[in-house]
Amino acid sequence: MISLLFQKPDKKHIKGMVLLCHPYVSDAKQYFLKSGHAEMYLKNGFIVMIPDFNGFGESPFQNFDYTADLTTVCNYFKKTYHHTPFYGHGISFGASKLINYCTTSNHPLDKIIVENCLDSNLSYYKKRKKRLFFIMKGLMKIFPSVNNQHDYTKSISNITHLHEILFIYNLDDSLTTIHMGRRIMTNCAIPCRMEIFKGKHLEAYANEPVRYSEAVIVFLTGSEK
Repeated sequence: MISLLFQKPDKKHIKGMVLLCHPYVSDAKQYFLKSGHAEMYLKNGFIVMIPDFNGFGESPFQNFDYTADLTTVCNYFKKTYHHTPFYGHGISFGASKLINYCTTSNHPLDKIIVENCLDSNLSYYKKRKKRLFFIMKGLMKIFPSVNNQHDYTKSISNITHLHEILFIYNLDDSLTTIHMGRRIMTNCAIPCRMEIFKGKHLEAYANEPVRYSEAVIVFLTGSEK
């Protein structure tokens, strides 16, 4: 069972559906209501669906298979909206899980936005949890595959059925740096580009809402707002 917010825009012409994947914050899906992302998409003619990953918000903990969460959500909606373009937008934790989801063979997404994504969980541990970093490094010597699902420079190379990816990073983000984004892009076989915004982690839309909105909408629709 996945808790989810869903809303259609107050417009006749629907431009598409956007799956919003939340960062690792206690607000979970509510993050996108407070940040303004949901309103931005609705005003521009997109249906918005915002799930809580299992173990976050109102979704009960089941396991760490977040790919299954996104599969459940998208499979449910594509039955009704199978003629509507599907897009994904993940931020930080949500961006990494969106990348992994797009490695599955039957996902319905056409384009995705990857914002403030780590290159690997090891980068986070090295900066924030040194003890766990050394434990993981030791485990990887014994079990090389233990970090496979958490190295997004590798996951990105296995993405299928996408037309294009937009990467978003921030100038003063010390947690998910521009360098990390470029490392991920190096292994990306899908056409992709990066937009860089002012501010720290999770601050792109708050600091430059007009440019951010224009970049996102133009990327998804292929035309000016």
